[in-house]
Amino acid sequence: MSLIIGNYIDNIKCESFLDKETNRIRVRPLPNQEVPITMVIECLKKFREQYPLGTKFIAENVKVCKKTNGRLYLRAKNQILQKID
Repeated sequence: MSLIIGNYIDNIKCESFLDKETNRIRVRPLPNQEVPITMVIECLKKFREQYPLGTKFIAENVKVCKKTNGRLYLRAKNQILQKID
């Protein structure tokens, strides 16, 4: 799948991880989905910090976005994730 800015992707499974470059907790897609695992998913800080690293979530709807520096990222609808048991 080609990632086009402004497109939406449904039901992306993801996990929290420690980004060694920024030393911040971030969320990334799990492997074997429509998006590369190198992308980050923008969501509310509480989802990143409330649960332990490696917690799995589902983002029901994400939008492909682009930072001003040219980096693509995904933004969860209303920046909300749902924890997967």
